[in-house]
Amino acid sequence: MKDLERTNYLIDLYEIYSSLLTPKQSTYFKLYFFEDYSLSEIAEMQVVSRNAVYDSLLKISKTLTKFENSLKICYKQTQRENLYQKYYDTKECRELIDKLKKIEED
Repeated sequence: MKDLERTNYLIDLYEIYSSLLTPKQSTYFKLYFFEDYSLSEIAEMQVVSRNAVYDSLLKISKTLTKFENSLKICYKQTQRENLYQKYYDTKECRELIDKLKKIEED
């Protein structure tokens, strides 16, 4: 998986599984992936070594991937979206798809 694809995948996983991470893990992830801080900047803010931040981010990535491998929520969500797109142009399916999407939002 390429870097950008991997980053987007991890962000998707974070959006699903963030509540399962510790506050510290969540902070590191947000600073690095959402606020675009470097490892050194995060290390300085958190008063830890750059290597500690790097190791934490690796562990967070593995943890998020482990959650997905077990629960497959992201995979199922993607599969559902693909089916919605495939059948949305079919008049009979459009209403049903709209109802299903509303249920997912609630």
